[in-house]
Amino acid sequence: MAGKEGLVQQIKNMQRIDPTFRQTWWDFCESQLGGVRDPNRHDESVLGTFLEQYNTGAIAPSPFRAEEAWWGKGKGKGGGGDYGGGYDMGAQAWAMMMGGGGLGDMVKTGQRASYHYRTAWTIYCALYGAGKNDPARHDEKFIRGFLDYLGELATNGLSSIATSQGINIDEITASTKRPQVGGEPPAKRFKEEPLEMKLPLAEKVKNLQRSNPQAKEAWWAYCDSQGGGTRDPMRHDTDSLQAFLTSQGAM
Repeated sequence: MAGKEGLVQQIKNMQRIDPTFRQTWWDFCESQLGGVRDPNRHDESVLGTFLEQYNTGAIAPSPFRAEEAWWGKGKGKGGGGDYGGGYDMGAQAWAMMMGGGGLGDMVKTGQRASYHYRTAWTIYCALYGAGKNDPARHDEKFIRGFLDYLGELATNGLSSIATSQGINIDEITASTKRPQVGGEPPAKRFKEEPLEMKLPLAEKVKNLQRSNPQAKEAWWAYCDSQGGGTRDPMRHDTDSLQAFLTSQGAM
């Protein structure tokens, strides 16, 4: 499928699966296209320009607005087709059907806003999510693990910079409470250590899992019994990583 027909179908499909995309398209139509939301009624160049600018971030994504989650009700200009006919499903039902809100949308927004974020998500999914990049194909626990991992890396990097500039990390983070995840004490799970100490050990654990299925099973069992079920090596401290590697004769 090519040309205008392909662009029309792409916009319709994206509206069905992504509430943020749908809201951005609707806002674009209101501000630039006289309120006509049916992509069939616009030139190929208009559709192509919108998709290109949306995908590159030139058009800022519009936040999903539940009160407008209708099938064209009250939008008589070019209703018809998809999202036409005046069906009013109700905001909550629409949001549930279309997958609106939640951590999945947060991931999608991050992917659109930042190349590095998008790349990090892709690599994380390749390592721990069976290569499935669509946030809708992962549960909330998986997405929280990714977000927490990003936060941990950012905290470690920024803490080093702040310390070098004489900023007292303990003082400015005194009111920040670390959540207890997986039943393990926060102090143990999030012990801050120099990245240059942890990274080589974490890489050893990852390489061991890739090269030896039995070692992979041993790591998972170790995480379940000693690490609160957390299988990402970067979320274990050096003592934990060293203990596992020693048990496998890899130290």
